[in-house]
Amino acid sequence: MDMILPRLDAGSEHLVLLDELTSEVVKVTLPGTYGDYYEIIDGRINQFDSTPEEYLLRMRWWEKLFSCAPNPIGMTQSGQIVSRQRFIQGDADPSQEDVDQFLVEAGAVAVRQRCWLWKKTDVHPESEIWIGDARSDNFVFADEGIIPIDIRIWGVALPSEGS
Repeated sequence: MDMILPRLDAGSEHLVLLDELTSEVVKVTLPGTYGDYYEIIDGRINQFDSTPEEYLLRMRWWEKLFSCAPNPIGMTQSGQIVSRQRFIQGDADPSQEDVDQFLVEAGAVAVRQRCWLWKKTDVHPESEIWIGDARSDNFVFADEGIIPIDIRIWGVALPSEGS
């Protein structure tokens, strides 16, 4: 069955469509694009491309941390990942201060706040969970509070004792 949905937005990672019948957003990754993650090497932020597996893991962490992640539903023949996420009604332009406060209240600690990079240290015993691209335009201020709609999440292994 073919479906034609109106385009809502597009960015560097997704084409975003609106399914008005279900009040959901459908996200389709751009060909060969699965987001990115960052590491700090020698005091500088370095960006790396994510794999499809890392992209899907991001959804699992996102759901665990914030209970509002897109739900992956399939993959196109060209390898694009398709997901659905409820359309979140609200102010699409919360202040960065409100977003930062939301992250603090969620137990996150700023790694490089001016670079929108945060981490949670209490989620997994062997790694920290980093949250990137935590810019205000990736959040919505809804009736239930601040909700992330497009963030990046990945694990960073903790050094083992003795290393």
